[in-house]
Order: sequence, then C-alpha cells, then structure tokens
Amino acid sequence: MVATEGLAARWRRDGIERIAAISRADETALRESVRELLSGAGRGAPPLRAAERSTLESEGPASAERWRRRLSPLLARHAPRHRFRWTLVEALRDVFPARGEPVSHARRRISLEGDFTAASRRRDESRRFSFHAPETESLTDEIRNRLARAAEPREAPVPVSEGATDAILAAGSAAVLFHEILSHPLEAGAASPLTGLSEAKVACGDLEVRDDAMRLDLFGGYEWDDEGTRPRAVKLLDAGRLVGRLTSRATAAAASGRESSNGHGRRAEAWDPPLPRGSNLVVSAGATTGEELLRRLGQGLWIEELDAGSVELASGSFRLRFPRARRVRRGRLADELGAGILAGEILPSLKAIETGLGREVHAYRALGWCARSGQVVPVQGEAPDVLIRGLAVRAAG
Repeated sequence: MVATEGLAARWRRDGIERIAAISRADETALRESVRELLSGAGRGAPPLRAAERSTLESEGPASAERWRRRLSPLLARHAPRHRFRWTLVEALRDVFPARGEPVSHARRRISLEGDFTAASRRRDESRRFSFHAPETESLTDEIRNRLARAAEPREAPVPVSEGATDAILAAGSAAVLFHEILSHPLEAGAASPLTGLSEAKVACGDLEVRDDAMRLDLFGGYEWDDEGTRPRAVKLLDAGRLVGRLTSRATAAAASGRESSNGHGRRAEAWDPPLPRGSNLVVSAGATTGEELLRRLGQGLWIEELDAGSVELASGSFRLRFPRARRVRRGRLADELGAGILAGEILPSLKAIETGLGREVHAYRALGWCARSGQVVPVQGEAPDVLIRGLAVRAAG
C-alpha cells in the first residue's frame, strides 16, 4: 500500500495562472504555498479557515488486509489462474476556495484488473477482467458475480470481418460510447463538433443523458469538486437536444457571467490545475426488450464489453475497442467473435442511434479511469442497451 500526500495553492488573475505545490499536506505547507504565490504581490498569507473534516477515517494497512482476506478465497474459486492487480484508493481532500467556506471530501475505491485463464469449449483461454467500484458492504458479492460471469465457458472465437456494421452495445457498455462522444466534447474549453450547437437536436428523441457526480454508488462520484463547489447533475442531452456542458469556476470566470460552475472542476493530484471533467455518465432507460432490439438489428454485432475508447475532438472521430462480441444473424445470437475496433464520427453516430432504448439500465464497472492532459481521474457510467447503425469495424491487432 503506497501513501502519497500533497498540497497546492492556485493564483489566477488576468488570464495568468500560477500554482505552488508542496509535497506535504498540513497547515504549515498551506501557509508556505500561499506565501510563495503572494510574495511577489507584497501581500501576506491570509488566515486559515478550518475545514470540517470528512467522516472517512483512513484505515491504512488494516483496510488493505481486510480486502486481501476477502479477495483471496474469491479469486481462488473463480479465477485460480490469474494475474490480477487489486488497488484500494483512499482519497481525502480539503479545499480552501478563494470565496466560500472550506470543504472536505473523501472516497474509498476498489479496482481489480488483470488477466485470468478461463475455459472455452475447445481449450483454455486468457481473458481480461476489469472492475471498479466505490467500497460498499455488498461489493464482495458484486465482484463474485461479475467474475463468475466472466469465467463462463464460451465457443472459440472467429476473427472479426472488416467493414461497416450495425451493433447493439449491451450490458451497460454504451456508457463508454457516450463518455467519448458526449462527455469529452462537452467539457468546457474543449473545441469539438458539438461546440456552438446548444439546443440543437443531434439525436433521437428517446435519448436523455446526464453527468451526475452525486451518484456515489458509481466510481466517478464525489460530494465536492476540487474547487470547493458542490456538483449538480448536468443534463447533456434532453430528448436528443444538446442542453448543457460541464463547467468549473475557471471556465465560468472566462465566460464573464454567462454561466456558473456546475461542480466539475477536477484534478488528479494536488499540484495539477483543475479542469472541467466528466464524472458519471448516466443514460436514461427506454422501454424495449433485448429480444426486440435483436429483432430490429437483424444482422450485426452484439457487444457487452468495451475495454478502451478514445476521441479526437478536432476531427470528431472516435474509436472503441471490444475484447469479444457475438455475431447476430436474423435477429439471433450466432458466432463468438474475437477482439475488434469500432470507429465513427461524433455527429453522424449520435444521429445513427435508433429510437427505442433498452428498458434496463446497467452500471458499467469496467469503465473506471479517464486520462486528459496528463491527468487521470475516476469516472464511470450506466446505460441501457443501445442500437447504433453504420459504424466501421475491423479486427484488433
């Protein structure tokens, strides 16, 4: 278990930003960092206001040992041949904003990632497993169920054929798609094909998507952002129309009063500048069954796992990687397929999402971390099954 701490003070004026970082996190370090920033302005360090500490008590090695005892028998039963790395992250942050009261927030998160050997119909095979969730009393049972499902026997996969395809993104995996084509393009300050399209109808009327940091049952949740602002749920799409974006105090100040922070100023470490970032991408359910979606798909791909995604905001192109899929023929599941890449462009793909979303919403626990500008922050999402037309597909190298 590795413990790190740090503290940084930020000064922003007339479009210039400076950060003074100290590799400690105590009152003396806070005074040192503020004094360093203000020394050139001939001003002394202001008095500190005490933040009401979060209720999280760091258990350190004791907490890690408790999770080791929980996970060891579980992995021995469901994934005896594995190369997993599990991580317990205890994050406690105090924020002293320039205006407003100081705040304290804390989270404890569990990640389990790696490869394990599972049975297929013909031979054993190596499979990837990724799971991220906030710590809860029922978390061990959830991990057990997900591992058992991941280890189920499968037919030997055949290679993915290159070309155009329609696809159903099932079991919550559509959260990754919307993270790439909505969350990133709608982070304030990002220029993308969605810039300047406020109130434009860009998708079917069934589609409602929001970013909700207060969903503390999901990996990306938090009670205060890293600028000391209480987050609120931000509706990004309402009946297919663009209605919001993710903002911070810095981007609100740059907007000269035209918008306020909605609590999405986030940083990876104390010394990083806060950036507008997504948290939990939540897609509302529809009323369509999985069987009906398969019937409407007819021919294409059924995908339950997406293990990577990326987007180029300037061009609007995105890519999603799936470790496996099922071919669909005449509305029925057919061959097992190997790893592949889906690709498309933001605006055409939003238009290509069909009306009639799945009626059940699933948290997608494989989505856990997101990198932007060198900063990695926790994220997650939940979504119903989604049918999308006309994506490009090819086998993964």
